[in-house]
Amino acid sequence: MKQKSFLKRVLAAVAVCFVAIVVLMSCGGDKAEESSAVAGAHPVIVIALDGLRADALGSFGAPARTPAFDALAAESVRFEWAFAQAPQSQPSLATLFSGLYPTTNGLRAPGDYMADEAQTLAELLKAAGYSTAAFVEGLPGGSDYGLAQGFDSYQTVAQPGAEAAEWMKLHADENFLLVLAGWSNFALEQVNTLLEGSGQPPGMDRRVTEVLASRRTNQPINFDDADLEWARAWYAARIQVIDSLLEGFLAEIRSLGLDSRATLIVLGSNGFALQENGDLFGESLYTSVTRVPVFIRFAAGADVGSISKVVEVVDLMPTILDLTGQPVPAGVQGSSVMPILNGAGQPPYVAFGESPQFSGQRFVALGGMGMVSGIAGEGAEIFNLATDPMQLNDVSGTEADKLAVMVRHLEAWEKMVSVTSLDPNLRTEEELDEDTLKQLKSLGYIQ
Repeated sequence: MKQKSFLKRVLAAVAVCFVAIVVLMSCGGDKAEESSAVAGAHPVIVIALDGLRADALGSFGAPARTPAFDALAAESVRFEWAFAQAPQSQPSLATLFSGLYPTTNGLRAPGDYMADEAQTLAELLKAAGYSTAAFVEGLPGGSDYGLAQGFDSYQTVAQPGAEAAEWMKLHADENFLLVLAGWSNFALEQVNTLLEGSGQPPGMDRRVTEVLASRRTNQPINFDDADLEWARAWYAARIQVIDSLLEGFLAEIRSLGLDSRATLIVLGSNGFALQENGDLFGESLYTSVTRVPVFIRFAAGADVGSISKVVEVVDLMPTILDLTGQPVPAGVQGSSVMPILNGAGQPPYVAFGESPQFSGQRFVALGGMGMVSGIAGEGAEIFNLATDPMQLNDVSGTEADKLAVMVRHLEAWEKMVSVTSLDPNLRTEEELDEDTLKQLKSLGYIQ
């Protein structure tokens, strides 16, 4: 059997959805209601915030006040268990734009490039007559890492919120796709001002530098209690500043009347680790880094509520195409969340993620359980997400059957993303044997 034929069948299957053996069921029973969201051509605004973990927000149970995020949650569909596919913002944006997992689109880590062959959300909406723009936080004139495909204007700027607001004013009467990504560095200046004089531990800046440098050597450096307490205070202040920035941007949306005709999606492109699993700031794939908030605010605040089923950032590209009345191309690996909102979603609800760091770490979320492992499930840990959302207590010793199912799904997923990779250095070139084909068929990854 030739790989090209196999690839065609894989792409066709992926375009429909993930279908798998019903061994683990979905986590949660959401009320099925017919969606009243705007369908057809209309503006879409996406705000992707790096370093934003779900449990930092009041609507997810955090003690901190986040009034702008909480007000947004009151007008939105809030996804309780949404997962980013990578621990850094650039790979996560590539997944968001392409509807493809990192190995398939080619951008797995900062410095990689998304393949030109990836068909992006901006390209598809531009072809449908949309104006398209993205304002991404970074050094002005910096590389776009292939993320600019399809955007009329793609700019790396120091203050993406201000630039995005100005662009939005000029295009408010059009159908457009506007992406705002960032606020991390800009927020940092305000955070430092907010915390000035509050007792930063001596030598803290040096130890932060050491932690960042340790990532290149995989040598763990842990904060002591005083450092960690400061880091948590710093992160809480950062969230407070970002909440204020979001409040201002939402006010701009309302002033232009776009709250009544635009779909707004606000998400964390990745989370932020505070040593919960031995990781500081975040390159691992534990939930502190991969579980992110996702809010979809439909025009005029239609469809308010929370969804407990597992979804992924990779699902947002086909969701936006679904909402704007555009066809989802064959080969897209995410699935629109609209059937879930309409009560027609099909289990299992599963999320995958990957990182070249930590010797190729992986995660799987399925059936209320979360697994973190190496490639092909090596050294896997498994956690009960309902009782242990921070993944502190490995239960692989007592949940061997569930662990085996998750490893099986992971192995099939790894084969799928590599055989469909648009990067020749990542693509599986050899023919897949009959045992592998049988496995993929049994899990529903091909037909």
